[in-house]
Amino acid sequence: MSLRVCCTKCQTAFLAPGDEPGTTIECPKCGARHRLPEPHGSQTPSQPPVAVSELSEAGTVFVPSIESRGRTSRRRWMIALFSLAILLAGGVTALVLRPWYRPRSTDPVERVAESYLDALIKGDAASQRAFSTIDEPPAIRSYQKILRDHARDHVVKGSFATLAALHGRIDAQYSYDPTIGRFTPKNPLGPAGEALDALHEAKDNAQKPGGLYDKMARGRPNDLFDAAEGMAKMYANLAEGVLAPKKLLPTYKMLVDDAKPPVAPGAKDLAAHVADHAQAWQSLLKRPFHTLKADGPFIFEQAQVDAQVTDQLASLGDPPSTLRLELVRFRLEGIDTGWRVVEARRVLPGAPEEPSFTQSTRAGFSEASSPRPPPGKAVDTPTALDTGRP
Repeated sequence: MSLRVCCTKCQTAFLAPGDEPGTTIECPKCGARHRLPEPHGSQTPSQPPVAVSELSEAGTVFVPSIESRGRTSRRRWMIALFSLAILLAGGVTALVLRPWYRPRSTDPVERVAESYLDALIKGDAASQRAFSTIDEPPAIRSYQKILRDHARDHVVKGSFATLAALHGRIDAQYSYDPTIGRFTPKNPLGPAGEALDALHEAKDNAQKPGGLYDKMARGRPNDLFDAAEGMAKMYANLAEGVLAPKKLLPTYKMLVDDAKPPVAPGAKDLAAHVADHAQAWQSLLKRPFHTLKADGPFIFEQAQVDAQVTDQLASLGDPPSTLRLELVRFRLEGIDTGWRVVEARRVLPGAPEEPSFTQSTRAGFSEASSPRPPPGKAVDTPTALDTGRP
């Protein structure tokens, strides 16, 4: 049988053999000497004896005192209360910050839209130019929701070969003037000579016997009406012929419409979109579109994203407004513009919807155009059937 002894000097509790009562023993910690009590001696009330089986579970002769056990219990309660306070503070913080928390979207279109809106909020002009072609961006304070409308997605693809051939002919015959957005002949004497020849031919026809001059000289009402009608036809022929803008100062759209041989349907839809938004395409490609001469397949994608934004000039109680972003992506062999924001406009409730950047040429999309596949499906790479190559 063992006896539990508490050192009166260092308050260390330890076990001592109880088969030799009255024996003097030393404290294993401080070395203080103690005399074991007699078999019928009483222990102090503050240090009741402890069973051997209970003490042996600790695997050591040192047994914590009652005061030590009390301090350990209070420490555990303090740790538990502190942990609970941290959890409660974290929960309250999460609830407060939840309206401003926006998980990062995995959709590439929505991610570009988010990056562009973040750049608008921060006023980062360099990032705005990296994600958009807009010269005058909207002024917003914050945004909450971003949603891509897949029903408005469109993709046009096909072979660029017919457009490349047209661009080669344009480069050989015309020079582009960006200040007027038109092409001028590299040899202006050619159109000038044709115009002079046509004017002199019309003059000779008017001076012939029975011509316009003779009819006007006779002065009879019917002859005067015939002369006026003949003169109108002469001017119309000149205006539609050698003096036509498509011959002297053509636009890109005029050259595409009058191309011989004609441009393929899908490529013509792309060219029409470029003609309607020449400045945006200039910023998108960093070069004029008519300088592209690659003859491989192309893919032109269009998408729309709606965001709930708060304007910088809005009051604190004003509801957010809808900002619609138009995004495009163009790929042609080694060219990939990535998704870029080309237009940002506000959608007013109840107002009639105006034609947008992506809707401007949809009415003319031909069979070569196709709607964008549902979310989660990739766009098929153009095959030999699309490109016209073996």
